[in-house]
Amino acid sequence: MHATQHLITLPRNDRMYDREQVKAITDKVLDMASKADAAEVTFSGGERSGTRWANSSITTNLVQFERQVSVTVRVGQRQASAQTRDLSDEGLREMIAEAFELAEKANEVPRFPEWLGPQEYIPVNAALPSVVNLGPAERARLVKTSLDIAESMGVMGAGFIPKTDIATCTANSLGLFAYYRAADVGFSLTCRLADGSGSGWAGISGVKDMAMLDAEALTKDAASKAVRSKGAKAIEPGRYTVILEPRASARFLSLVTGIFTQGRGGGPGGGAGASAGGAAAGGADAAASDGPAGGGRGGGGGGGGGGLFGAMGGAGQFMAGKKVGDKIFSDGFTLRSDIGNPILRQSPIGPGNRAAGPVTWLENGVLTTLGPGQAANTNQSLVQEGTELSVADMIRQTRRGLLVNSFWYIRGVPSLEQPLLNTGMTRDGLFLIENGEIVGPVQNFRWNMSPVVGYNNLTLVGKSVPMGTGEAFDAGNAALVPPVRIEEFYMTSISPAV
Repeated sequence: MHATQHLITLPRNDRMYDREQVKAITDKVLDMASKADAAEVTFSGGERSGTRWANSSITTNLVQFERQVSVTVRVGQRQASAQTRDLSDEGLREMIAEAFELAEKANEVPRFPEWLGPQEYIPVNAALPSVVNLGPAERARLVKTSLDIAESMGVMGAGFIPKTDIATCTANSLGLFAYYRAADVGFSLTCRLADGSGSGWAGISGVKDMAMLDAEALTKDAASKAVRSKGAKAIEPGRYTVILEPRASARFLSLVTGIFTQGRGGGPGGGAGASAGGAAAGGADAAASDGPAGGGRGGGGGGGGGGLFGAMGGAGQFMAGKKVGDKIFSDGFTLRSDIGNPILRQSPIGPGNRAAGPVTWLENGVLTTLGPGQAANTNQSLVQEGTELSVADMIRQTRRGLLVNSFWYIRGVPSLEQPLLNTGMTRDGLFLIENGEIVGPVQNFRWNMSPVVGYNNLTLVGKSVPMGTGEAFDAGNAALVPPVRIEEFYMTSISPAV
């Protein structure tokens, strides 16, 4: 193993920011800005790093340390903001002086939105030492373990280990102190045969405890799928029983995470739009209205019909007239925003810095929460409830069907007949199941399916694991997602994907 490229952004400050350090910074800024009628300061700082590898070598090792402070001052009916990366006293004073200067030139506003005072947040320990202390050397050892196993199994591996350790905070002169620090790591690996005829994928995302990341097991999984996928045979398109492994299941779940918003379009079913097909289903930066407290930041998703709530075949069409107590999916589908769960790192701070709390969106397929500005939270707290069944257990309980490892891109299809209709492709290993056993690989398919139909045809649910729901595999979209078995999944045509 050798490095062929190093891309390193040198830090201006290599310290991570704990609660006391951040409070000292925000207190200092608020004190310096005390002549304002009101002031609010935001802070973000920490580490983003990662290691990529391909063709039996590390290709990129990135380490970026970042920090930024911004202040907003209100003077009379005027308001302005300024920001800086210089945390020295001089740098902070210059930032505050700039904010006051801009406020003097700003137009008057009759009424400012109210800022929150002190909040009680659910205690969450989301920055554990095992991930906080994970550096380039530790990541390199994980890569070597993976490369050695891949080589021994006759495949080539390409992967990525992303790590973040970021502290954020909003504090104001009314007493708000909304601090949150989270550290997480992921592992994404694609293994290919040398001739490109077979492929397998395995991974995990949004992990806050390194004890959950088993590079050896994940590599063996991806490599064995690549080896077993060689010589895939064509079978007829049609409607199949499918077992979606966690990555494919997570992508399918992203198509419904935006359906719970109501009212922002003039009535039930109106509401926020989302990216097409749930391709970037919410995440840490998704926009959300300041609805009732609970659930944390709203997510995207709700694909189909181009993904927009008001589009033909979109979420609005499906949710029109729906109310709490309606049965919309099968008994096996329960979805929660579980702030404080022990597996995912998750923020207890909701939209507008309100305290987030646990929310149940659907219980055994029954709609239990629906309201203005509310949407399922993909910001590290979304949990699709599972069982203790493994994928192997689910295979043994399946007479005939397909085991789907992952999906390629997913895009919405406008349709009046079938709300939330989407299309995509299988990839990285598709296997035929007969009489409770995998009998061989089959060629990949393009599929057309709506999660409305799919989750009404849900017949088995497995054990939930941390997995990215978005098209981009990152921690901001991680949720706890189980493998699922769905009947009558429509495979429309053979795909050239590997």
